[in-house]
Amino acid sequence: MNSLIQVEEIPINVKLNSQFEINAKNLRYFTHSFFKYPCKFIPNIPRWAITKYTKEKDLILDCFAGSGTTLVEAVLLGRNALGVDFDKLSQLLCITKTNILSENEIDYIRANLPQYFKGIKINKNSYPQIKNLYHWFSQEAIEDLATIKANIYNITNQNIQNFLLVCFASIIRKCSYADDNSPKPYISKRFPKKPLPVKELFLKTVINNLKSFDKFSKYKLGSTKIISDDARVIKSSKLQNKIDLVITSPPYINAFDYVRSLRLENSWLGYYGDDDILPIKKQQIGTENISSLIYSEKIEKSNIVKLDLILKKIFKVDKKRAHVIYNYFSDMEKNICTIRNLLKTNAHYVIVVGDSKIRDVNIPTHDILIEIAERNGFKLDNVFSYIIKNRYLRIPRAGKGGLIKMDWVIDLLKI
Repeated sequence: MNSLIQVEEIPINVKLNSQFEINAKNLRYFTHSFFKYPCKFIPNIPRWAITKYTKEKDLILDCFAGSGTTLVEAVLLGRNALGVDFDKLSQLLCITKTNILSENEIDYIRANLPQYFKGIKINKNSYPQIKNLYHWFSQEAIEDLATIKANIYNITNQNIQNFLLVCFASIIRKCSYADDNSPKPYISKRFPKKPLPVKELFLKTVINNLKSFDKFSKYKLGSTKIISDDARVIKSSKLQNKIDLVITSPPYINAFDYVRSLRLENSWLGYYGDDDILPIKKQQIGTENISSLIYSEKIEKSNIVKLDLILKKIFKVDKKRAHVIYNYFSDMEKNICTIRNLLKTNAHYVIVVGDSKIRDVNIPTHDILIEIAERNGFKLDNVFSYIIKNRYLRIPRAGKGGLIKMDWVIDLLKI
């Protein structure tokens, strides 16, 4: 095993299979502090790739955009950013975090802060579609949140509305009975939580988020656009062979349920409710929503020796989990193929991913993705790893998915 290299920033030139401990001091500059999003990777990674492989006004794509970390770094460096994500909250975060409000818009928000709490007759039908709503929120919190949301949606300026919706989304968990330390919403019986007051927290969040723009008011940012909601099939003929760099962090295998984890926020925003969770989950890469009629059947060959051996071993003890793994790599192969069509020749696809341990079987995700990429028109240019710190991802999976301690950076070259 290589010794850890202590750095604050990843050096431009990295030796193959290097292992880093990145001791970054400030990760919450600009809009990176907006919203506590699970599994977000640190901005140092996309900044390294963007600086190394692109120039101003180049097109940068993140096909699993999440909370927009890559897109924020791209626009700060004067590149134009493209995002793909199926989650509407993610799309909202990406657009909002890559846009600096004008002085007039900031002045308007500050001048109208009391207006966001003005009385509006709220119909209970406008409450979020959350089962056992009063299990998660007090009556007072529900009424205050509903009032703020209604007032925000009455604002016609889209930039202002988006900004306030992100502020609104970021307080929902804190104003609920749900535990603040776990990404997956649950109410702790051992350590019952006292929710924070809605109005005070919303005001504080708006004011703090506005301060994020202070040092960047003179920045000329690149543009941002959401181009698709499916990373497997990005239908944009105008972008074929036009992308200068793709850098992304796809979901881990069987390790995190974004849909359920963000259900409170998405429900309050009106994007989807509890009754929509299962259909939404089916859109995920490597979804766990597999019919028993399917997972009872034998798995097709992947024609990757190490993967087929893993699938055979896991299938003996957990047929469903074996199918989840197969579907994950099948979905990622579709993604790799669609990205190849979009990238310019000799451009790079940088994938940040963690290996997994499922049913006591180690799954070298990064190795398998490299092999898939190499059989689909890519060449491995580099691969290295770094220790995950403060990832807001520490959920035991009862043997179904292991604790991921290292991320691998796979640097692929389109040939």
